[in-house]
Amino acid sequence: MSYYQQRNRNKLTIGHDGNALVMLIAVQLMVFVVFAFIKIIYFFSDGPAGVALYQATILPWVTLPAHLPTLLYRPWTLITHFFVHDSVWHLISNMLWLWMFGYILQNITGNRKLIPIFLYGALAGALAFLISFNLIPSLRLGVEQSTALGASAGIMGVAIATTVLSPGYRIFPMLNGGIPLWVITVLFVVIDLASIPGSNTGGHIAHLAGAAAGFIFINQFQKGRDGSIWINGFFDWVV
Repeated sequence: MSYYQQRNRNKLTIGHDGNALVMLIAVQLMVFVVFAFIKIIYFFSDGPAGVALYQATILPWVTLPAHLPTLLYRPWTLITHFFVHDSVWHLISNMLWLWMFGYILQNITGNRKLIPIFLYGALAGALAFLISFNLIPSLRLGVEQSTALGASAGIMGVAIATTVLSPGYRIFPMLNGGIPLWVITVLFVVIDLASIPGSNTGGHIAHLAGAAAGFIFINQFQKGRDGSIWINGFFDWVV
């Protein structure tokens, strides 16, 4: 572990004030509960048809549309889409990955890098999603119907940033001394690359863009350029 990592190591408990990881997960869970409650109301009112109505009339206002003219009328979806999950499994899998990588990152760097890296990754993923659906011919056919949601791109940014900082960090130590973090991350990236020709092409492209954002952030940070300063300054001003 480098001197920087030792100097900034800062274990935060679940109830610790200012725990960025817990706060980020809590926001994701609260948003999911709100929209799940709305979905249940629609289901009780009209059964499966009500769920279809919810997906057609409510979700489009918070998910990111690939269609640029639609985005112009819903610019807030650039932010809201990465706090929205429409299935329990999608939410649980994302939160498990976020907890694993976010916990390590926060212990190494302290409490003020996780959320900026997550935001950079999520916004880079959104930009890549929009570009791919509007410039790649095979994707443009479905541009008007395609939307993005979920925190995966931001989480990928956190995963790559964590791995670049501490590639030899070992998880699951009970398995023959543990698995190096870089092995998990490589598998994570390879699965996304292999999945691009599948049914969620735009989503996997977004994940890779989030990964690139996480790498660039840490690369610049190690050179003395901290991209989190202005974001944390903004949050401090708001608070």
